[in-house]
Amino acid sequence: MRHTATHDPVNVEELVGACLDGASLLVEIAGEPGSGRTRLLGELAAAARRGGLLVTHGLQAAPPGRGLLRCLDDLDLAGPATAEPLRRLLAEPPTAPTVVTYSVSTGTMPAWLVSGLAGAGAHFRPHRIPVAPLTPEVFAAQLPPGTGPMREALLYELSGGVPGWLDLLTPLTSRQLRELATSDHAPGSLPVPANCARLREFHGLAPEQIEVARCAAVLGDPFAPALVADIADRATAAVLTVLDELVARDLMRPVDGGAPLFRFRHPLLRTLVYATTPPGRRITAHARAARALARVGAPVPQRAPHLARSAEQGDRGTADALARAARTVLDSWPATAASWLRTALHILPDTADGVLEDSGPAARFRIAALLYHAAERTGQYAECRHLLPVLLDAAENGTAAEAGAEDLLERAVLVDLHARLEDGLGRRRFARSLVDAELAAEPAAIAPSGARLLRLRRATMAAAEGDLPAARSDVAQALGLAGGPSGVLRMDAAATLALAKAAAEGDLPAVRSDVAQALGLAGGSSGVLRVDAAATLALAKAAAPPYPTDAVAHPDATAPPRAGTGSGADDSIEAALRTAESLTDAELAGRLDAAARLGEALGLADRYGDALGLFDRAVGIARRTGRVAALPRLLLGRARARTALGRLSAAQRDAHEAEETAAVLGDAVSADRARLARAWAALWCDGPDDAAALADDVLRRHPGPGPLGESAAGVLGWARLAQGRPDDCLDLVLPVARGTRRPPAPGERVLWWSAAATAAWETGAAAAAREFAALAADGASACRTAGARAEALVARARHTPDEGAVRLLTAAVEASAVAGLAVLECRARLDLAQRLLAAGRLEDAAAEAGRAKEWAERTNARWLRAVAVNTQRRIGACRPRRTAEPQRPGTVAEETLSVREEQILGMVCQGMSNGEVAGALFVSVKTVEAHLTRIFRKTGARSRSSLVAAFAAARPVARA
Repeated sequence: MRHTATHDPVNVEELVGACLDGASLLVEIAGEPGSGRTRLLGELAAAARRGGLLVTHGLQAAPPGRGLLRCLDDLDLAGPATAEPLRRLLAEPPTAPTVVTYSVSTGTMPAWLVSGLAGAGAHFRPHRIPVAPLTPEVFAAQLPPGTGPMREALLYELSGGVPGWLDLLTPLTSRQLRELATSDHAPGSLPVPANCARLREFHGLAPEQIEVARCAAVLGDPFAPALVADIADRATAAVLTVLDELVARDLMRPVDGGAPLFRFRHPLLRTLVYATTPPGRRITAHARAARALARVGAPVPQRAPHLARSAEQGDRGTADALARAARTVLDSWPATAASWLRTALHILPDTADGVLEDSGPAARFRIAALLYHAAERTGQYAECRHLLPVLLDAAENGTAAEAGAEDLLERAVLVDLHARLEDGLGRRRFARSLVDAELAAEPAAIAPSGARLLRLRRATMAAAEGDLPAARSDVAQALGLAGGPSGVLRMDAAATLALAKAAAEGDLPAVRSDVAQALGLAGGSSGVLRVDAAATLALAKAAAPPYPTDAVAHPDATAPPRAGTGSGADDSIEAALRTAESLTDAELAGRLDAAARLGEALGLADRYGDALGLFDRAVGIARRTGRVAALPRLLLGRARARTALGRLSAAQRDAHEAEETAAVLGDAVSADRARLARAWAALWCDGPDDAAALADDVLRRHPGPGPLGESAAGVLGWARLAQGRPDDCLDLVLPVARGTRRPPAPGERVLWWSAAATAAWETGAAAAAREFAALAADGASACRTAGARAEALVARARHTPDEGAVRLLTAAVEASAVAGLAVLECRARLDLAQRLLAAGRLEDAAAEAGRAKEWAERTNARWLRAVAVNTQRRIGACRPRRTAEPQRPGTVAEETLSVREEQILGMVCQGMSNGEVAGALFVSVKTVEAHLTRIFRKTGARSRSSLVAAFAAARPVARA
């Protein structure tokens, strides 16, 4: 059966069966070239041969008297000479049941084919099979195993769900695919495989058809025939005639809407034509296109693609036009802007040689500065490092001042951007050296606004390292600089510093003070800045105590807190969320880092549902505006939120895409962070083996001390624990749990101590388990989140007697349920089921295990479901066995039944299915089937009905 995207599966056996029953059919298979029409035709032919039909291809005569399948592939390309033979074939009654099957494109059907098919008489019953593009799910199944979600999405977007384009796309790297998807024009260097199936569509084209197609490919979709005529240097009427011929071959299609425009049938068809056009011909065509567009008054961004591909060295006018066009699209298409700016920078001369200032070094600086911003947004970090010395030298000799007063061109802005870039890539020492060098200059050499910005950047890095005194010193100096408040930059930097302090687990008064000063200095600043400050303060307050400090440590402290971490945090986060919701997407696009901070603050407050909504919006904005560099952090934040909420498959997909994107950008640190997020989600979804492989890979790359290596050791420790290797778990988690380095997230240390407590208990080290559980409680008291508290309660329950453990685990279940932490709730329920079982409370244990299994099945958490099923089986095995019923006289064979077989026989006699019996006894269906096989053998019954007839009257309900 052949699947299509929007229609039911095509059952070719039914079509063959209809022919075998005496019907004659005219079957049309319509779809885009490459969508699978020929494959479906082949499946129909194979089914016909299996059914005994004769299969022929073409219109040649076939032997009479035998059922026939006639295959006419790509009939719309056969040509007018086919019309008359086709008309005669369909007009005459077949001598035997016949299926005439033809495939055509979904484009405009040629007039000759319409005429030929119109001759079909009443002898053939028409049947149409539409072959639509594949759905993303079906398309993904055709890709090589291990294809990541980013690459999968790019392949689907570029192909439009048409699998016939994969032979052109799959040889490309992920970076090439992204460039192809984001480029303003088809790349001329696209490698085209010699066996590319789509190349065959150009065989037999006349020279004038090839020339028109090439000129149209240069213009891009959609294109006007008059412009094609200008580029091809032909009369418009002649071009229209050729376009009609190309439409008849389904290479081009008219654009709906009334305008005299055309487009290629598929964007990749245009890419293929462009890539196979000789490079010299492309340059000439682009130059003519630029002149033609200028004559009709087209805006600069419309002319820029052609100017960039035809400009001559030293053409300052073209360089200026490209720079202006790039500035226009910088906020929406930064990758396109970067491409134009690179060309502009390349064609500018190195010196001004007497020309006006706007065409000299100042113009070069302005183009380079804009290119830096475009490259930073698209994650071209190597290019940023290459440009920075040029920009700093230009700012040193006064060229920057000549370029204009635009904020994007200020030296301090560029240094701050670069320091942030290097810090994000794990090169904090180099980032700090950049800022230190700038601040070491003479006071007169740097404006107060620039000094304030850089001091706050240095304060942020100091706070991230735990050096709060140095951070406070820089903040104080920054806020004390003359010149009054600077608005956006001042507010942003102050909020960033407060965020770093909040991440340091404490010093909440200082955080509140800094944010208050920042808000006061901002005055009437935009809502964007206020959401940044509110997010920062909310993140800090997330570390504030929501309950007494001894609540976790005390074994009777089982009252669950409400969602969130206290009214202060809730108020702050609510204000931040209201402000964020009031912003337009355009406003938020410039502050995606603030959105990420607010999302992280929501996570620290256990408000993952709100965090997910914010990350969804921010990811969408980043995609639409081409801000690829922001995607790894946003996708990682969304993956963590989805993991906490139990949406494990989606979380793995987000983390995998974050890893792929970071790898394409050359950001290995962010890629490994995302890989760890994948491992943590995989642990609960797919099991410890998959998680261990991912975490171990990261740990091998980061074996020494450091946040990433320690996080990898913690995740791998949990995986080893789930694999039944508690000693290995202790070897991994104890060094990082006992370390003095601050973990990346405050709750991580609680997870490490919880794993250590469980592992120690499983190795028989009860005293160590108590110690580690107490340390987990201390950590939960420090970070003040409901999730950490629940984790600490689970750890403490390990070494607590059964009834006390039941109280602790019940509190953990309630706390995690209120906070929406679905994975933690499921884990706690499974532990609770086991402790209830140990306490002899079988019905309560079965209820908790059933709830955990129901959640795992609903979310496709396969490994947690397996744990739940095993727990249910242990509960079922502990249920009291029913005493055998009095035997019927004369049933000697039945007397050999075991107690379990008696139990199953009673359930079957009451009409229960095997699945229902398995569910009632908490065993697998295969186990029930095995018991029934022995029951049939012992009783001599030949069927289920005979078994019930013989024994039902004598047996009451035997439910467990």
